[in-house]
Amino acid sequence: MNTDRLYQTLSIVTAVVAWQLAVGVFGVVDPGVLPPPATIFQRTLELLGERSFLNHVSATIERTLLASVLATVFGVSVGVIMGWNDTAKALLGPLFSAVYPIPVIALLPLVVLVFSTDRSALVFTAALGGFFVVLWNAMNGARQIRNIYFDVAADNGATSSITIFREILLPGSLPAIFVGLRLAMNTALLIVISAELLAGGRGLGYYLWVSYQTYSLGDVYGTLVVIAVIGVVITYGLRWLGERLITWTPDEDGRPAESTPR
Repeated sequence: MNTDRLYQTLSIVTAVVAWQLAVGVFGVVDPGVLPPPATIFQRTLELLGERSFLNHVSATIERTLLASVLATVFGVSVGVIMGWNDTAKALLGPLFSAVYPIPVIALLPLVVLVFSTDRSALVFTAALGGFFVVLWNAMNGARQIRNIYFDVAADNGATSSITIFREILLPGSLPAIFVGLRLAMNTALLIVISAELLAGGRGLGYYLWVSYQTYSLGDVYGTLVVIAVIGVVITYGLRWLGERLITWTPDEDGRPAESTPR
């Protein structure tokens, strides 16, 4: 275990121990409002043993994965093209820049009117939020590819746009794309849960809202723990995958080791 991970672990352990002592031992905080970690952990395990709760978990994960796939496919395709082609960037850049500041969750009522089911509306809304994250990262990744690679490809007869995309643009942008994918999946998760609070009918957001309405604080905190665990799995799972798939860059944040802006 390196020093950074040791410090990260110690900070979490220290916070949990301080929380347990403040609530469970010294009574600084009312346990009816903020239960001690041991109580929350126990309730979380109980929730994970309930089939109905697992159905809510699976609904949220399914929507998040679908939204992430859509965001990745369209975000990578459009972003790489915009990073490679200045005309495409000039045409699409202002449009995306104008739409990007709009809170995606605010579009949910309109999206629900367009789609026939709440599930499709939730997935589309989350995909739209993740799309922009992947788009900007893919575009910046493509623009960081050194011109010499395109020159070498042209000298070897690689003039097809498809070949350039497959052999140069996509591999060269992949480190930045993975960073965007990691952020996009967490963004999709947050939007899905927020949307489920409003129009879910099923999912962790919906379960969280019902628990709050019935003042079941144990269920509220247990659900928040599960959401946090899903986010951690997404972040570190994709980081682990990226480190093994992308071997040509030493930078943890995904930037190519030797790159100059195009």
